[in-house]
Amino acid sequence: MDFRDLVAAKRDGAALSDEDIRTFVLAFSRGEVPDHLAAAFLMAAFIRGLDANETLALTSAMVESGASLALKGVSRPKVDKHSTGGVADGVTLVFAPMAASLGLAVAKLSGRGLGHTGGTLDKLESIPGLRTDLSSDEFERQVDRIGLAVAAQSGELVPADGALYALRDATATVPSIPLIAASVMSKKLAVGSDLILLDVKAGSGAFMKTPEDAEALAEACIHLSGRWERKARAAVTDMSQPLGDAVGNALEVAEAVAVLRGERGGRLTELALEFGTVAQQALLGVGEADAQARAQETLSSGEAAEAFRSMVESQGGNPSVVDD
Repeated sequence: MDFRDLVAAKRDGAALSDEDIRTFVLAFSRGEVPDHLAAAFLMAAFIRGLDANETLALTSAMVESGASLALKGVSRPKVDKHSTGGVADGVTLVFAPMAASLGLAVAKLSGRGLGHTGGTLDKLESIPGLRTDLSSDEFERQVDRIGLAVAAQSGELVPADGALYALRDATATVPSIPLIAASVMSKKLAVGSDLILLDVKAGSGAFMKTPEDAEALAEACIHLSGRWERKARAAVTDMSQPLGDAVGNALEVAEAVAVLRGERGGRLTELALEFGTVAQQALLGVGEADAQARAQETLSSGEAAEAFRSMVESQGGNPSVVDD
């Protein structure tokens, strides 16, 4: 295949076949397609759009570009949570240890910052010594042992997404619903979670500026999970103002630690508790009121903070950040 023909076809508005997209993405992940041609494909897809079948093919090809992690050795119910990002969005930093302290397992592959906001990995790497480049074996062992791991996709897991993710940031093709949905869901579908929770942001501090666009993105992600026969829930949440009071990677980690220690309330805490409640309802069969109380107790008692400490220490970070 001459991949220039594929880019030209999308540039001119044609719908690409599943096999054309699969061949292109897998060749790109092997280094057989140069960055400039992949960047041209992203711009063509950004301008012309991708239909539901093309988005599914792109997602499937990115998953196929690496190994999948079934997590069959993890006995706890497994939940994965993703946010589309925004200003002072530290919900994952609070939700993940909260869920682990509630008896769930959180196996999360995260991305780096796009556009104006840092990603979960950027935030975590502000902790001295903490590493996010875990191998698949390290990732699964940690989830089984402490119920929690947050890591980067590697050469083993969805490497095509990692490479395309960086190109999207460099080529101003980030705010595309099909490209975002494929990127988000490829990382989620490569890991064998029992439930995928999606926090789709809308507002001036998010990539989706309107609730309508955010709903369209949420629906695209839910459609992909359904085609893969995976259980998923999505919420559209407000990002018209910063979610927390701190802005900046290290500052947001410090704020999340304060929330985990039960020392801070506000919108960040409320949203993390909401996701903790939904996860328990879906995976543990707990009623809403009881689930809310249990989630709040993990913060009040310090159990969530201890789960965060275990994750930081397990990934080579300095656990004293939980104390100071």
